[in-house]
This record gives sequence, C-alpha cells and structure tokens, in this order.
Amino acid sequence: MDTPKQAQQARELAFDAPSNVEGVADAIASRRPLPALRCPDLASGYQFQRKLTAHINGSLLCDLKAGATSAQAQQHFGLTGPLVGSLYIRGKLHSGCEVVVTEGQELEFEIAVVVDNSGNPVSLVPVVEVVYLDFSQPADLSVANAVAANLGADRYICGKPVPWDGALSKINITVVKDGNKFADLTNDYSFGSPAAGVAWIVSEARRWNLWQEQSVARTLLLGTCGNAMKASSGDYSANFGPLGEVRFTLRCRDNVVDRSS
Repeated sequence: MDTPKQAQQARELAFDAPSNVEGVADAIASRRPLPALRCPDLASGYQFQRKLTAHINGSLLCDLKAGATSAQAQQHFGLTGPLVGSLYIRGKLHSGCEVVVTEGQELEFEIAVVVDNSGNPVSLVPVVEVVYLDFSQPADLSVANAVAANLGADRYICGKPVPWDGALSKINITVVKDGNKFADLTNDYSFGSPAAGVAWIVSEARRWNLWQEQSVARTLLLGTCGNAMKASSGDYSANFGPLGEVRFTLRCRDNVVDRSS
C-alpha cells in the first residue's frame, strides 16, 4: 500500500496524464469548469500548458497572451511579474463578428503586437479577448493551474493592424455597448509600454519553451487594459484611438447555435 507521501506524489504526477489533458481540452472547448488539476508549481503548469496547446492546436504555431500584467494582480497572487499563455487557433476572430458567450465569461480589451519570427514588432492591433477560467474544484485555483489552462484563453477578436510605433505608450480606450458609453480604459501595464511588453513576452515564452523560431508572424496580446468585464449580450464597439476600432456582437448561449468556435 502506498504511503501518504507516495500517494501525494502520484496525485502530482497525474496532472500530466494524457486523459487529463484531453479532459481539460474538452472542458475548454465546451466552456465548462475544468476537471481536477494538480500542477504543484509554475514549471509544471507550463509543462502542462505545452501539452494542452499541442493537443488543441496540433503542430500549428499559435499566438500568445500575457496575464496578470498589473502590479495589483501580481501582488494579489504573490507574483514578481506577469504570466504567459498560449492562444487557440480556432479562437481567432475578426472585427464585425458575432460571438456566443456562456455564464461566467469575461471581456478583456487589449493592445496586441504582431511580431516576425525573431520577435521584432511589425504592427499594432486592437484586440478584445473573451476569456473563461473556472475550476470544478475550488481548491484547484492556483497560479500554476491557471498557467496550465492558458490563463482562461478562449477567443479573441482582432481589429485591423496599423504600422508599429515604438514610441507609443499610453492608449485610451472607449467602449460603447448598444449605443451607450460602457467604459473608459487605459493600458496600465506593470511592464510599461507595448515595446517593453513585446520584449517581455518573447523572453518569457523562450524561457518556458513556448517560442519556436519559424518564419511565421505571431500576434502577442499584452494583457487587459483595466479590469475584465462581464460578457453580456449586446452590440459593442471599442475605440482604441490611433489603433482603430473593434466591433462585435455578443449573444447568450440560450437558444442560440454557437458558430463562433
């Protein structure tokens, strides 16, 4: 019979089992709480993330996202810096789309940067991310498990790219819902400007083996501008000033066929 220590070690190793990867992937696809996750530390979380992303995206090179980019969020979770997650190929949408959302999903308004295969900035893109992160077991809520699940990645709506501006720093964003002003936001990052954010994501992705040197451009989401907002039905437009606009419609899942996934 296993000792308590051996049983604990077995539970910690179980997070990497193929069946668990498939179970998490299925929960993400259906937007329901994640099954049990037991990533004991950040390195294990990134290890699981790589397996999960490969399971969902196959061999295709994916875009990346930063999370916990505000100093307040880092302090709350006891972090010394942001986190990085991988995005799903199937989740990339474009301005003008209609997205079906489920209870518990949130919106994050973000600046993104398109980079070349070496990580050099090429263009800027306004993005609205639709996120969902929930655990079936409350005890599983941890930084390592959030990293394992790609920081709640689901779908992301991209506006039109504009030429890279290395001097760009502060951006004001105005969100309108159903014709009425919904929110005013700004990009208050712990790493400062978009240029600094790009350098950080590329460096961190290389550190955790999330970066591959291939001749394909990638889009890097630099983290939410302001707090995440509840995703509720309505017609939205987000004006990112010099970066342009993102328009989209949200519909609740009830009585609607989801064609956005």
